[in-house]
Amino acid sequence: METPSQVTMSGTSIYKQLREQDVRLLTLLPGSIGSGICIRLDLTPLIQDQPPKYQALSYTWGNPTLSHQLEVDLGHRTQLFPVTENLYIALRNLRHNTVTRLLWVDAVCINQGDVEERRQQVKRMADIYRLAEKVIVWLGPEADGSALALEALDSLASKITVDWNDLTIRAESAEDVGTDWPELNIYTPFNDETYFALISLLNRPWFGRLWIWQEVFLAGERAEVTCGDKTLPWKAFRTAIFCLFRRRKPGRIPGFYPAISRAWQISNLSDQPSLRVIMRRTKNAQCSDQRDRVFGVLQLVKEAERCGIEPDYSKSVADVFRELMIKAIFEYGDMSLLTCCEYGGESLVLPSWVPNWSNPRLCSEIWAPRACWNALAQARCDNTVLAVTGLRVARIKRVYEVLAEGSTVLDASHRLPVLRDTYAVLRRLSLLIKNDLPLEFEQQAKTICRTVCLNEFSNRSEPIDENHLDFERTITRFMKLTDPSIDASDEYLVECVEFLDAFLTSVVGRAFISTEEGCFGLAPKKCQQGDYIVVLLNCQSPMVLRPEICGESLVIGECYVHDFMNSEAFLGPLADNWQRVFRYDEATQSRLDAFIDRERNICQIEDPRLGPLPEGWFVEEHPMQHLYSRFRDSTRDFASMYDPRMMLSALCERGIKFQEFKLV
Repeated sequence: METPSQVTMSGTSIYKQLREQDVRLLTLLPGSIGSGICIRLDLTPLIQDQPPKYQALSYTWGNPTLSHQLEVDLGHRTQLFPVTENLYIALRNLRHNTVTRLLWVDAVCINQGDVEERRQQVKRMADIYRLAEKVIVWLGPEADGSALALEALDSLASKITVDWNDLTIRAESAEDVGTDWPELNIYTPFNDETYFALISLLNRPWFGRLWIWQEVFLAGERAEVTCGDKTLPWKAFRTAIFCLFRRRKPGRIPGFYPAISRAWQISNLSDQPSLRVIMRRTKNAQCSDQRDRVFGVLQLVKEAERCGIEPDYSKSVADVFRELMIKAIFEYGDMSLLTCCEYGGESLVLPSWVPNWSNPRLCSEIWAPRACWNALAQARCDNTVLAVTGLRVARIKRVYEVLAEGSTVLDASHRLPVLRDTYAVLRRLSLLIKNDLPLEFEQQAKTICRTVCLNEFSNRSEPIDENHLDFERTITRFMKLTDPSIDASDEYLVECVEFLDAFLTSVVGRAFISTEEGCFGLAPKKCQQGDYIVVLLNCQSPMVLRPEICGESLVIGECYVHDFMNSEAFLGPLADNWQRVFRYDEATQSRLDAFIDRERNICQIEDPRLGPLPEGWFVEEHPMQHLYSRFRDSTRDFASMYDPRMMLSALCERGIKFQEFKLV
């Protein structure tokens, strides 16, 4: 829960003790423009079957100084209560002239000076936003063309409909069929004034705040974006943002791509993501209390992944981060949070195997890694040492710096210079690899191309997902990088924009590597020659470890090594006719992990390399069997989500020589 830095409030006597089911609701009393703001606070039971009719406010606290005052009606007298300027302006804009308005506002409805009450109310945040009649997303007063921006988003959303299952767009009405509105491979017909107004709107502080992820996710279509006196339903906002994100980006407009990308990340939380995904996506969001890195996202994930963690503000930040890691591994059996570790720049006293979520995220997310799939984690913890089981697959031989410290690529103020600088960086890297490893470059050009884009290509989906790069077109452009006759004209750069954007996103915070075994990859910038690449049981991505004295290792971070992204370390490579894909499933209307045999046109969930199940084991039927397999041992009447063919003993029978890594 966000709190201002000045937590002592002179008006704490306005608070009555909360009962178990109670929340406080703020009645915003009517008033004229320019008059002081008067409120009343009442205790109200929040019961799911019969919730009170109130609206929850989603906003940013801004400057923590308590510079304004509300008048609190206590019945027999009034008392002044200090609040931040942002909240005061929000209430002034939301106040009606003649009727009251019932709101829930965190800064007032929770006694911020009472640690125990804060803990209890943060636990109820999910119910508060889920049961609200409406969630008001307050972006601030009208300024910098905000009215124009909301009108443009509203107009765009009225022309199209998005199928959120397969992320496709169609015309909203019959009169729009055959027009350009549903098209993705075009520029949206906005003028420069509108684009700059959109950038200003999407760069408002609200979009950088951590708690809003939970608030809008829980509200769903009951959220409403408000800026000044203009409003837009969240459904329309989300629809327009998706269209702008997917369409071609105007090269002449600086700052549009990062602004629209962040807005899309926030509005794309339609289903509950995994804990690993949400921790990565929110790592750059802002909160005043770093413990909220964990507490503020718990309601976004399935209950089992919360590992029984409850908000407790008496614990230190380091203890909260470490507890999440320990419980995820030993109670939920999930090693995936290890991929969130990014070595360097530590500001807390933490082991290298505990991600420091208070540091900004350096690297982008790797799309659907499967370096080790459906295997039970093997780990033990002794104080600050985490011992994990896995396989060393490679040793780094050469590190190629991609973006030097202070590179102008990320700071360029105009779109075309960004593209030109990105093209120059990619070309320099390609020439360096080709000159250093001429034979490998020619033989493994496709692997290198997939690596520098983290393999985010459309042919990994079945049917093809046009939301990702076309591989054949991209490899053609990649091979031209080392051709000195190719002139990078403005027109050519615009043609390559999706490729260059994907490359730039992939390499930020990373270095290109080659290994002694002849592999290529992208690894954290802090990696160095002699570091090991390992694949650990139950960890989706390969990890870079640095050997230390006494047989211990530092965790440097996750990496992309094309030869080990699909469990090849344990099962060997897929046969040439087989490919791992994301198959569109009509029953769930979503894309699911599957394997397809291109020669026989066979598609299945099970990995074809696994072979038969051990004696006594079988795949049992269950309601979600189209999503995943569940295994049962008839000899012990024991069921498991983990494939017995991926158990440690079964993999050892395949000849895998496991070792234990002691992480410090």
